[in-house]
Amino acid sequence: MARGAAGVVHTLAELTHRLVVVTSRTYGEPMGMLDGKIGLVTGAASGIGKGIAVGLAEAGADVAMCDISPAITEVAAEIATATGRLVDGVVVDVRDADAIKAFVDAVAAIHGGLDIVVANAGVWKVTNGLTDSWDDALDDWDRLVGTNLRGVYVTGRAAMPHLVARGGGHLVNVATDHICPPDGFATGGGTFMDVYDSSKWGINGLTQAWSKLLAPHGVRVNALCMDAVVSGMSLGAAGHRATPEVLATWMQPAQIAALLLDLIAEGPGGRTGENIGSWRGHSVVLPPRVEVLPRRHA
Repeated sequence: MARGAAGVVHTLAELTHRLVVVTSRTYGEPMGMLDGKIGLVTGAASGIGKGIAVGLAEAGADVAMCDISPAITEVAAEIATATGRLVDGVVVDVRDADAIKAFVDAVAAIHGGLDIVVANAGVWKVTNGLTDSWDDALDDWDRLVGTNLRGVYVTGRAAMPHLVARGGGHLVNVATDHICPPDGFATGGGTFMDVYDSSKWGINGLTQAWSKLLAPHGVRVNALCMDAVVSGMSLGAAGHRATPEVLATWMQPAQIAALLLDLIAEGPGGRTGENIGSWRGHSVVLPPRVEVLPRRHA
């Protein structure tokens, strides 16, 4: 199979059926620092996830993408054509734990392992503890926490054994600048973000615990914590405030992808367990590494 040709599938069954074809494929000349690496990105049909998938493919990785949107198949085809890499797009809802595990396991089986996993899928919604109905309050919790926190949890748990079996790799969780603001600002989001912020703060617990668990196995675990990036979710959150003047100050998905590639480029001895912030009006670069403090708990 040529790079990028027919590299898009619609279902998990189709992805699994491609096992013999893909594993017999021969690689051409190296294309970048990630040549021969396998990346997996959730929530990749648009915005940050799509930008990261493009960045990984441009750096030489073959990429498996999933999203709840059927557009994921077309997006994968576009990236495959543009980069010449093998790029698969599958419709998967990260709230469906069995589907995510099947997706991760199938990708690892087809490619012989995983090297980079980015748990990016996320949703946002205004929530108000004083005006929301009880049913809406419960539905919002299930949807936002189910996607933003449980989705990251099941993605990471499904991927861990494959990253360890590979001898090391990168697990990157996408959080928010609400838990990692620029210097001089308090943590937390807006008044009407109690559910969203709860779902994103929980990711910090996963990042910290997993970084300790997986460090002996050569797997680095970090979180990207972004301010406003040009994406459907951010545009929806900003509403009428997203004027051309405001949008000009927002970050682009390609900048977040470049930040991720710089993080990966640190290699096996690079940072782990960090929340890496990026904000409007600041250079989008890796900050100095955080001093590792003594641990109070095993």
